[in-house]
Amino acid sequence: MRNVKGGVWKNTEDEILKVAIMKYGLNQWARISSLLTRKSPAQCKARWHEWLDPSIKKTEWSKEEEEKLLHLAKIFPSQWKTIAPLVGRTASQCLERYNRLLDEVQRQQDNENGGGGGTTTTTTTTGENDPRRLRMGDIDPTPETKPAKPDPIDMDEDEKETLSEAKARLSNTQGKKEKRKFREKQLEEARRLAFLQKKRELKAAGINYNPKKKGKEKSWDISKEIPFYLKPKAGFYEVPEEELRDEPNKDASFIGKRVDQIENPNYLQRQDKLNKLEEIKKSKKEIFNLPQLISETSKSNDVEHSIKRTKLQLPEPQLTDDDIQEISDYEKLNGGSSGSGVGEFPLPAPRTASISSTANNNNNNTAITNNIRTPMKQDTIMSEAQNLLALSNAQTPLKGGAGPNVSQTPLPKSVNNSTPFRTPNPLANQTPTQHNKKQSLNDSNEFAIEDKFKRQQGKNQLLSNLKNLPSPTIEYKLELPTELPTIEDDTTLELDNSEIHIREQQQLKHKEQFKLRNRSTVLKRNLPRSRNLFPINKNNNNSSDINQDELRILKEINRIISHDNKTFPNDSITPSSTFDDDDHDTENNSINDNDEKYENYDYFTNTELEFADKLIREEIEQIKQELIQPLPNSNEILEEIDQIRSQFIYLPKENQFIEKSNANQTQLIENLQFEYDKTLNKIKNSSIKSVNLEKKLNIYNGGYQNRSNTIIKNIGDMFDQLEQSEIEYQCFVALKNNESIQMEKRLKSIENQVYDQCEIESRLQQKYAQLLNEKKLLKKKLSIF
Repeated sequence: MRNVKGGVWKNTEDEILKVAIMKYGLNQWARISSLLTRKSPAQCKARWHEWLDPSIKKTEWSKEEEEKLLHLAKIFPSQWKTIAPLVGRTASQCLERYNRLLDEVQRQQDNENGGGGGTTTTTTTTGENDPRRLRMGDIDPTPETKPAKPDPIDMDEDEKETLSEAKARLSNTQGKKEKRKFREKQLEEARRLAFLQKKRELKAAGINYNPKKKGKEKSWDISKEIPFYLKPKAGFYEVPEEELRDEPNKDASFIGKRVDQIENPNYLQRQDKLNKLEEIKKSKKEIFNLPQLISETSKSNDVEHSIKRTKLQLPEPQLTDDDIQEISDYEKLNGGSSGSGVGEFPLPAPRTASISSTANNNNNNTAITNNIRTPMKQDTIMSEAQNLLALSNAQTPLKGGAGPNVSQTPLPKSVNNSTPFRTPNPLANQTPTQHNKKQSLNDSNEFAIEDKFKRQQGKNQLLSNLKNLPSPTIEYKLELPTELPTIEDDTTLELDNSEIHIREQQQLKHKEQFKLRNRSTVLKRNLPRSRNLFPINKNNNNSSDINQDELRILKEINRIISHDNKTFPNDSITPSSTFDDDDHDTENNSINDNDEKYENYDYFTNTELEFADKLIREEIEQIKQELIQPLPNSNEILEEIDQIRSQFIYLPKENQFIEKSNANQTQLIENLQFEYDKTLNKIKNSSIKSVNLEKKLNIYNGGYQNRSNTIIKNIGDMFDQLEQSEIEYQCFVALKNNESIQMEKRLKSIENQVYDQCEIESRLQQKYAQLLNEKKLLKKKLSIF
């Protein structure tokens, strides 16, 4: 039986096609059609692209889509593959919708011609007589664009076989090809794991294994070798760019700042200066020109000046200039009055008609009155469909005659006006008649000449008026004031409370900065502060220069300490000038009583302080050079330290060192116990460290140890083999000696045997010769007889 492919698509066939496309893609249609016995590759492709593709739009047609379809059908007649992507539908959907629209127009025209009573009969007859309708026994030429047929309850044997075969092929993951691929994947994974294990073992043994890839013999390794490397010459070079690049504080000036602070660093200062100048100008205006200041403030506070009015946007006029000109011309022709009452307006003259014809028909139009109303909305879809139907039913223009009546419809918004006319319709634009052409040309020429004349007349009038204008005159008048205004200083001006507060805050800020800048070095470096003042003994009669200098230094130090305690008091440390020593009570009391001595604190500039610091450092260096001595040997220093350390013992309870000679028995025992615990802790710590080091060594040297063990084992096996081979060698040497001795004996015995055999053979030969002679003699005797 012949297998005919085609026909209506069923639900099972659609599902098989979807799954096959998911597996094989959109290019292997022959393989996909092999799953469906009743469908060809072209039918499978058409079914997917015309119906099953999820991107196909199957909703109802909108008005915009229908307008676009009719407009494109006029531009591209019968080119549905071109129209389909522009509309967003398939070609079959566009053709079907186009035919339906034309059928609706034809049905309406038939109803209008047949009358209102025969509407039902005409619809039924047109549906029955439709040539596109399938008759009984006809085959659908495009089944791919129709919905699928539901599956029956009892399927045929062929359908069941097709479905089971498709299931088996689409769900096949255990075939030869799949098994081979799975086996190759497993081998590749095992090869990769073996390579990684080998690389790890070699790395643990201290061998870096990097296999070289074939085909790259002429290339170099960039990680180990620099291509085209030139060794720099010996010497010193300046590298300012690298130093600037590697400087850690190069971006310190940008950290913690905004963009405006970086781009305009002095913006706030300039803004403050401008605000101050504005305030000064304002204060001067209050004194000298108060009315102007009041007018300016009132203007700034006025709503009309501060708020800008929005631009007035009016709707576009419904009547253009040409329409107004046409109405005025019509009124001139009718004499300015046509008998129209209130609410009436005369009908405008048509553009295609001549002036004489409008004048003759004026009497008939005056009786008709039209109320101004909103025009009725036009059904553009049906009018466009009527135009297309008329154009399709029209005869060729080569026969002559008038063309079909085509109404003008506006373009849809979704269609671009710049679409090129690739295949223009020859029936779209008919040749106008000669009478209408001449009439329109006359009208347009008359209106154009009149508009041009009026424009030129207005231009000439404007130029004449501009020429008659008087020439401009510019006069300047200068007046000097009789009395010069006196400008007072800023100090005499009365400042505002806010300005006074700001200035006070600035002064306090400057004072605070001055105090912080003149702090002592102890406070600047956050060093521990002194609670007490240094005692000064006034009863010391030794008046040497050194004592006088020390006295001055002590006084200066006391002055600095007292100044720091008063200027920057510390709550946690209360400054006191009392000492524990009884020898200095009188001096402390005198210091507490006479604190006024140290109130006169002298401030110095930074240059003076730097100069003093420089002098002190120079003096220290000079003293060092005078007192410099050769450094002792390191061994001598260590011996002295050991001797000094042996004279003292440490007491952990008292947390101090004492001389060994002054210690009692308990203190010695305590010291020995401390030393014992200390050594025990050291032993424990060293044992823990040794264990950790052993673990690390096992980690780092584990591969080496394993390798050494294997090598030692191999060496032992080889040594055993060597001993065994040595024993075998000795045995074979002994066998050789024995064999060489026995060889001579065997040779002699074999030679004797050979001689004996030769003698035997010679005897036998002689005997054989005798027997032959006897035989011959016997033969002769027999021949005689």
